[in-house]
Amino acid sequence: MTNPAETRNKDDKRFYEKTLSQFNYAAPDVLYKYIESLDTKEHTEILNALMKQAKLNDDANQQIQAWQQESINPNRTRLIVKLINHTNRAFAVGENDIDLDADERDFLSVIPWDILAFKLDFKYSRQLGSRSKDMYKNFIVFGDKDCGFVFNFGLRVNTSFGVISSTLTPVRTNKVTSIGATPIKCSTRITRAANDEPYGFTVEITLA
Repeated sequence: MTNPAETRNKDDKRFYEKTLSQFNYAAPDVLYKYIESLDTKEHTEILNALMKQAKLNDDANQQIQAWQQESINPNRTRLIVKLINHTNRAFAVGENDIDLDADERDFLSVIPWDILAFKLDFKYSRQLGSRSKDMYKNFIVFGDKDCGFVFNFGLRVNTSFGVISSTLTPVRTNKVTSIGATPIKCSTRITRAANDEPYGFTVEITLA
């Protein structure tokens, strides 16, 4: 005799596998974790939630692409960040050294299962024949003493002088570190970096 509960579980599994195969913005195990956090068995609700997540990802990518294509002042250099929160935790902006106002802090605060894109423009000043220089070197803390992470970022331009001309080498800092009593998995990677001055770059932070 067939157990109705077992049949339902098998049907659910087939539905999840088929549905998750249609979404490539996150690994299947991450999407399973997201489904579990919804605390629902209704397929329509799950599908709508997954579509909402996919739209968040698409919107972030489109915004990033627009920022990357913008023409900016040569005396400014741009850092673009895509922050993917694959957890059910919220991370408010805490201590930082870039003088964020209240609205900026609210905008950068991360909600559960959020995909956030933002940009930061910094002064870029390098005179002809100048030495190596830090263009910016900053940090932002997200979260609190219980659970959080710190994002360290910066741009240094190293100059080596040759016989004919000098050589410039950009050194980009992008590091995330879990802080607080409850550790989280966090990683970052550079997804795009300009080869020429003012050496803007894009990073992607993932929390899991």
